[in-house]
Amino acid sequence: MKCERIFLNDDKSVWFDTYLWDNSAELKPGYKRPAVLVCPGGGYKYSSDREAEPIALTFAAAGYHAFVLRYSVDLAAVMPAPLKDAAKAMAYIKDHADEWYLDSRYVFVSGFSAGGHLAAALSVFWDNEEMFPEYKDNFDRIRPAGMILGYPVIDLKSTARRLDIGVEGYPDYDKINFGQVHPNVNPADIFVRENNKTYVNFEIAMNAYMFGGYPTDEQIYQYSLQNHVTDTTPPAFIWHGGEDGLIYPRNSFMFAEALREHNIPCELHVFGKGGHGLGLANEVTENNPWEVNEQCAMWPKLAADWIKSILRQQ
Repeated sequence: MKCERIFLNDDKSVWFDTYLWDNSAELKPGYKRPAVLVCPGGGYKYSSDREAEPIALTFAAAGYHAFVLRYSVDLAAVMPAPLKDAAKAMAYIKDHADEWYLDSRYVFVSGFSAGGHLAAALSVFWDNEEMFPEYKDNFDRIRPAGMILGYPVIDLKSTARRLDIGVEGYPDYDKINFGQVHPNVNPADIFVRENNKTYVNFEIAMNAYMFGGYPTDEQIYQYSLQNHVTDTTPPAFIWHGGEDGLIYPRNSFMFAEALREHNIPCELHVFGKGGHGLGLANEVTENNPWEVNEQCAMWPKLAADWIKSILRQQ
């Protein structure tokens, strides 16, 4: 396997890592494999390791080339910067298809939580000349073959406004252990004080990183992706834990409905149990006991079968 880090900007703050199968004489020599570009989540504040290499290795174990994109986050995450990063990575991958024995027709994009938002954004905007004028001569360079989304952010008004982070009472804001407070947002708008507890308005917290502060109604509409599905949007595989109290399952329902309205194939799994940020939902990505969920852990097999169904249509 060829593992390499490809930097996408001069200051080396954006890159993707490769997990490339070798062209072996014992494994269908010359075979051009499909590929998956993985976008980890992290609320556009950071990029989660739990949704990075473990996901890529899972896709690699299924026989696909895999890549992990570390896109612009934190104060650099103002849209459309992360979306431009995803497009640049997709174009680079397709441009090196022959060298890497990769089938450029079948480069899928996968993302989780905020990374799911990014993957879905590339999928709905790939042929939008206003968004991507630099690719107007060949939009296929950045077109995903399909999207694989785990508990994605889709509607920027459908995230938790009363997130319980276990803070009792009303401590000073700088004493609260919550690392997603944008400097251009008043902490009083992020921390909600009710019933002798302090909650987080995650909608404000995440959107602040996407827009550099308080977004306008126009910006919210522009990046609420159910509004921008077209007849050229690629097919989707979506999964969500039914108990997700951070990024509500209705995000996935809304996106699936928008896809169906445009006759875009969509496979949607909303499992009865399971919260947010599960990754593989097994012991490999476990950081807390509740992140292991046998139901949700079925998603990699389901996603691999879905990819095979796309390939059979060629």
